[in-house]
Amino acid sequence: MKRRRLSAAGLAMLVAAAGTVAWAQMAGTDPASATVPFVLDHNRMTIEVEFQRPDGSVRRARAWVDTGGTSLVLAEPLARDLGLDLPALPPGGGEHSVAIASPAPPARVGGVALDTAGLAVQVFPARVSRPGVKAESTLPARALRRLHVVFDYPAKRLTLASPGVLTPRGTLVPCRVNPDTGLFMIDVAMEGQTLALGVDTGSAGTWVTDALTKSWLTRHADWPHAIGAAGSANFFGFDLETRGVLLRLPALAIGGLRVADTTILGLDQSMFDWYSKKSAGPVVGFLGANVLAGFRLEVDFPGQKTYWLGGPARPVADLDIVGLTLRAAADGSFAVAGIVSRDGQPTVPGALAGDTLLQVDALDATTATMGAVIDALRGTPGAVRTLVLERAGRRVTVRAQVVHLP
Repeated sequence: MKRRRLSAAGLAMLVAAAGTVAWAQMAGTDPASATVPFVLDHNRMTIEVEFQRPDGSVRRARAWVDTGGTSLVLAEPLARDLGLDLPALPPGGGEHSVAIASPAPPARVGGVALDTAGLAVQVFPARVSRPGVKAESTLPARALRRLHVVFDYPAKRLTLASPGVLTPRGTLVPCRVNPDTGLFMIDVAMEGQTLALGVDTGSAGTWVTDALTKSWLTRHADWPHAIGAAGSANFFGFDLETRGVLLRLPALAIGGLRVADTTILGLDQSMFDWYSKKSAGPVVGFLGANVLAGFRLEVDFPGQKTYWLGGPARPVADLDIVGLTLRAAADGSFAVAGIVSRDGQPTVPGALAGDTLLQVDALDATTATMGAVIDALRGTPGAVRTLVLERAGRRVTVRAQVVHLP
């Protein structure tokens, strides 16, 4: 019997039909909960999300779970594949995402439906949804606001469940949730004060207003500090990061659970005035994943409760590092946004703001993730990292020392 070969068009129709059936099967058997693995890179959590195309087929994509975000941000190729209308995209791309009028596509994680109705959509004109993050999409807090979610950092698993399905575990810490954006905030004890902070899985590090860092340094003149973001405090390399006050907070407490030796970056209050507008109330900073990564964190969004269960201590020496603040670019490259300084002196002599980082020892920085580059800059204090930089069209080699910041 002679076998008939499918044409390319026929194969595409078959795949689309299979995807339609798969989406219909998911829609008809919505599970009460689902657990999926996640990948951490520079403390940023990415998972697989199933989006629905207009023809009903499934498009799977990596998504960055960002509880500090309010919009669904899609890489341009993903947005086009999902059939979104993109008339507002600037010709030749750009460095910023663009808001579009198309409604957010239906989406699921492990078969659990996300809340995408009315969710604002932005498109980033690149193959990733944000510079430095290996993901085609973001997953903002608003899409999770009707669920009970477990961010299990030690196990690297994310669980999404309908309210009332899971039995909570850990120390109860009440939270406040903005009903529109889904952003949530808790009270954290720092240096004898109870402070309102957002909880931001999308941030690698913890940022607070510089009014706090100034007051701490006034009371503790012996605390070492530096100027400029490094390690987990280095988010995307925004200009404000290069001016931030970098220090180590000896301890903070969440519901009585102590977290020691935490990297903190102090920034102008205007940053947190902006953040407070999308949060459930005024905050003086936000907890990033350098703190969250030590916990199994449950968030009952509808019930406005969080549960914290401590895991094993993290072995990473966050600020034993070459003192560069890096800026991630849409093309995958990393520029030197600034040089961390102590006592007015740069910690990396020979490197200049504006240089492009090409290589760290054997690591090709032009094809690496931000997490891989930051990790390559870490090490034992006194160790030397060979940096290959591009400056004004020529290559410059700098032997940079790993220092114990700040």
